[in-house]
Amino acid sequence: MRILPFLVLMLSASLSYAQSINQAAVDTLTKEVALAVFATINQPKAQEIYAQLVDCGDGCEAQGIIRAVGSWDQVGQRIQQLSQLRDTKAFIGMGPAEANAAIRRQLAQFYQQNKAYESYRKALPPSVQQQILAKIDLMLPPGVTTEPTPTVSDSPNTTPTPTVTGDEAAIDPATFQMGQLEREVKETKEKQLWMMIISGIVGLVIGAGAIYLLLYRGTEAGAKALLDENNRLRNSLETAQRTKPGNDAATNAIRPEHRQKVSAYDAIVAELGSDNPLAAIRQLKQKVSGNVPRPAPAMRSGEVRTEPAEKPEPVQALPPVAVTPVAEPVPAPVTTPPKPAVFYFPPPDPNGQFDLSHKSEAISPESAYRFSISAENPTVASFRFEADPNRLARFLTYRNYMIEPACDSENTYTTTHTRVAMRKDGEAILENGTWRVKTKALIRYE
Repeated sequence: MRILPFLVLMLSASLSYAQSINQAAVDTLTKEVALAVFATINQPKAQEIYAQLVDCGDGCEAQGIIRAVGSWDQVGQRIQQLSQLRDTKAFIGMGPAEANAAIRRQLAQFYQQNKAYESYRKALPPSVQQQILAKIDLMLPPGVTTEPTPTVSDSPNTTPTPTVTGDEAAIDPATFQMGQLEREVKETKEKQLWMMIISGIVGLVIGAGAIYLLLYRGTEAGAKALLDENNRLRNSLETAQRTKPGNDAATNAIRPEHRQKVSAYDAIVAELGSDNPLAAIRQLKQKVSGNVPRPAPAMRSGEVRTEPAEKPEPVQALPPVAVTPVAEPVPAPVTTPPKPAVFYFPPPDPNGQFDLSHKSEAISPESAYRFSISAENPTVASFRFEADPNRLARFLTYRNYMIEPACDSENTYTTTHTRVAMRKDGEAILENGTWRVKTKALIRYE
């Protein structure tokens, strides 16, 4: 809090011209009176002003400190009456003794005007005034025949007006008014300078905020464009897969006439009871040709017909009985534990959900996460960040949309990081045809 008043004092000192010894004596008078007044006021702002007045040394400008701290501008305006002599040409040109006398008269007049107030009457008793004038005498030695010090009365009812004689008559009210106007002009210039400085700082802050907003909107627009491009490529891939010849249902459909032939063939095979219908038909033809009877020869007259002796039918040999070998016990197959299923997904949406339609069995340029599912629990999967190295820079650039929805990082990302190291796999669950992140994976940017 004390730095600002000191800056104001330094600025005012750099803007003003070098002061004379007479002006320094007026500043000392003003500062000493302000010290005496604020020493008797028990209030935080007043004590802060008092402490700064003590620290600033002799000859500092008390009004600047009072204005900088604030809350006591009325006291500052009253004390400013003491400095009306400071910038008048007549006072600046006075000798030490004449200036000393003018300062004494100014102090006496100030006390007469303000002693009706208890704080000023308590702060400026005769002893305090003598101490202040003693410091003025050191700076401006009085003449050999100085007029006696005006008697200071503590009675609030008497308000004598000091007689204006000698050198004081040379300082007319118009001169005092001119000095006050010059001080007001200087204060106005100081206020304008500070307003320019503050306006410049505010302008810089607003400009930086506008630049940040523009950069943020540009980044957001770029991310949205990339997501739209990903959706377009995904739709194109799905369309291409649906239009492949092997997947066309019309190509694999069986024509009606072919289906009828197939049904007839199946009926023939079932009727013959053989797996080789062609061989069965040939056997039937041979049997039919062997069983047809031969025609009897014509009989002549007077010829005795003798019936041929019937040949005994050959005894058909029984078909050999097939001996079924006893099957040896087949050893039980050794069951191997099912291997976990592995597939890949592109980045999830901001809610941490992976769409099943985007799943791929092999890693692709759009893949970012590798899922592993055990056969015992197919609705729970562990996943890890595993992206194509050629696309890793893109994932890092848009990590807010592609990494952070499914991963937590041990450190903060900077532009010097070029890869992602896995610390702990995440866990996802299958809900309503969508894989959702249950526990984020832990990564580290390196």
